[in-house]
Amino acid sequence: MLKIDRQNYILEMLQEKGSILVTDACEALQCSDQTIRRDLQEMEEKGQLVRTYGGAYLSLDEDKSAPIQLREQLIPKEKERIGITASDNFIKDGDIIMMDSSTTCYTLAKHLVKSQANVTIITNSINIIKLFGNTNQTNKLICVGGTYKERSGSFIGNNTINSLSTFVADKAFISCSAISKKFGILDNYVQQQAVRKCMLEHSKEKYLLVDNTKFDDEGNFVIDSFKSLDGIITNKKPSDAWLEFFSQENISILWK
Repeated sequence: MLKIDRQNYILEMLQEKGSILVTDACEALQCSDQTIRRDLQEMEEKGQLVRTYGGAYLSLDEDKSAPIQLREQLIPKEKERIGITASDNFIKDGDIIMMDSSTTCYTLAKHLVKSQANVTIITNSINIIKLFGNTNQTNKLICVGGTYKERSGSFIGNNTINSLSTFVADKAFISCSAISKKFGILDNYVQQQAVRKCMLEHSKEKYLLVDNTKFDDEGNFVIDSFKSLDGIITNKKPSDAWLEFFSQENISILWK
């Protein structure tokens, strides 16, 4: 197949679904992943898409975050470590917990189901809802409704915020698009930023689950400052500059 035909197919899939996986493109076009990756690199240089681990997506004016289908492919083992570390160190029997729609929180939820933890989950994540709905666990699940956003697999909007605001959780676990020494905890979509900020405001303890790819990345909306947090959980030791910053700001961080 000619390069122009491959790239036209990729553009069609992006227009239809918003994202594309390298593996899916290889299967559909019957070519190697090296060929697809070269196409994606060339198309990104033309400003036609944004590449990420395992695929590419269209960046929207209102939401520059990668769709959940791509985020699920990004460093799954590292996110699993974060989820297990959070569960083992910060969750106890009987906790009422708020969780956002991040893929990292989803790994935490999977561990809670596997360990049969006696907790109550409050979430706007459709994947966490499905996870708990497909089990016979005694865990309680509270789903906050609102406008469903397929790109993030979550409920957002005023109804979501209003519903969350009626609760006070023991703990909140959220992720984010990026963290910045200057600006704090950042998001790339204002509707998600509002949900995450509300979760922090309505929880007694607040924890950020953030993998190493988020350090010094970019975001457009401030969720909160680091000082609002009780702890940060990540998957690897941060740089010396970040460790010095956290020490100066008296911010607790844990990695494994």
